[in-house]
Amino acid sequence: MPDESPSRRPGGIDNRQILTVVAAVLLTWFAISNWQSVEIHFWVTSAKASLFVMILVSALLGGVVVRLAARRHRPRRRSKD
Repeated sequence: MPDESPSRRPGGIDNRQILTVVAAVLLTWFAISNWQSVEIHFWVTSAKASLFVMILVSALLGGVVVRLAARRHRPRRRSKD
């Protein structure tokens, strides 16, 4: 039986997949347009890095946090006895 969820398009593409691809393209374009080197200040030290790298690292860490939060708040399935 095919999945008839309202978020699926006729071709089988989920709306979340489309939004993820659009967000990835925009993030990549933004990161590439900000290639200059910047100084990053931590609590006790400073470092220089490419803004491109910092944007990508921040996006990856944000994605990990979102995935972990989504996993934690996913409803548990009850086993059928």
